[in-house]
Amino acid sequence: MDDPAGGRTETTISRMSLRFGGWIGYDDDAIFVQRDDEQGFRIALDDVGRITLTTFEWDLVVMSLLLVGIGAFVGTTRNVLVGVGFAAVGCWSLYRTYRKRYQLVIHVRDQPKPVGVHPVHPTECHERLGSLIRAADADAEADTDPDATPDPS
Repeated sequence: MDDPAGGRTETTISRMSLRFGGWIGYDDDAIFVQRDDEQGFRIALDDVGRITLTTFEWDLVVMSLLLVGIGAFVGTTRNVLVGVGFAAVGCWSLYRTYRKRYQLVIHVRDQPKPVGVHPVHPTECHERLGSLIRAADADAEADTDPDATPDPS
């Protein structure tokens, strides 16, 4: 019989949920990202330059806390309305910074902008993807190294 898949084989994708909806998954060849608000995409492991895990943007946290402090000072000593405005902007900025904590950033070769996702379990996702990328790099290096000795096992 004819194979309707055109010779493709099945693959198993290990998935992890994202905090804001959707999922990130991986198999032996690629990383898959599916967000709720957009169409999913695939990143080949050979195209991944590096991955990083950003915990907090501390400069924004400090700036937000300074805005809240300035708002409290201005509100108590000068103008209440201006002080409340500064404090509100500081709280809003602090909230946005908190929501963006533990961002997993995937730097893709030949792409100007990296892909940023927020997994539910960020350290576990970072470790798994890191080991997967290291294994893919080791396989690619072994394939291109002419002096490599074959594995006796």
